[in-house]
Amino acid sequence: MLALETPRALMRPLAISDLENVHRLHTDPLVVQSLFSGEPPSRQDTREKVDQYVQAWRQNDFGFFGVFLKGSSQAESEFAGRAGLRTFEDTADVEYGLCLFGHVAGRGMGPELGEAILRYAFAELGLQRVVALIRPENERAIRAAEKIGFLHVEDRSYGDRVKGFYEVRPRQYGIASQNGGPRRHPG
Repeated sequence: MLALETPRALMRPLAISDLENVHRLHTDPLVVQSLFSGEPPSRQDTREKVDQYVQAWRQNDFGFFGVFLKGSSQAESEFAGRAGLRTFEDTADVEYGLCLFGHVAGRGMGPELGEAILRYAFAELGLQRVVALIRPENERAIRAAEKIGFLHVEDRSYGDRVKGFYEVRPRQYGIASQNGGPRRHPG
C-alpha cells in the first residue's frame, strides 16, 4: 500500500474503515466553518464522501490520504485529517485538498503535508500542474498554499461563491516537466 511520510506524520490512502474518523473530522467546528459553510454533514453525507475517496484511488491511482500524527508506536498515532489529490470537476485538472482538525491546524502541518503530496504528484504521477480552490476569506489556507508554491491565477465563480484559483507546477519543486498526462502506477 502506498504511504507517504513527513517528519511528523504518516499518510496512507483513506479506506472505508476510516469512516468514523472522517465523520469526526467533517464535524469539527473549524472544518464545518471552513469547508461546509457552517452546516455539518450528516453521517450519510460523510459515508458518501468516503466512498468517493476510496473509489478515486481505484480509478485514478491517487486520492485523499488519511493523515496520522506520529506517536511512539503505530497504535499511538493520532488521526489528524485528510490531504491529497482529486480530479477537478469535469476537467483534466487535479486539485489539491487539505482538511485538518482545528487542534492540529496552525502548527505548520499543512505545508509539511502539502510538500510531500506535491512531490509525489510531480515526481511519481508525472502531473503537469496541480490546482487549488480557496475561499478568499480562508486566509490560513491561502498562506499555507502559498508556502508550498501555489500562485494565485484568478478569482472564479463557483455556484453562488467566488473562490481563488491557484496553481503550482513541477518546476517549482525542481522537477522537469514530462510530456503526457498522469502516469499510472501499479497499486
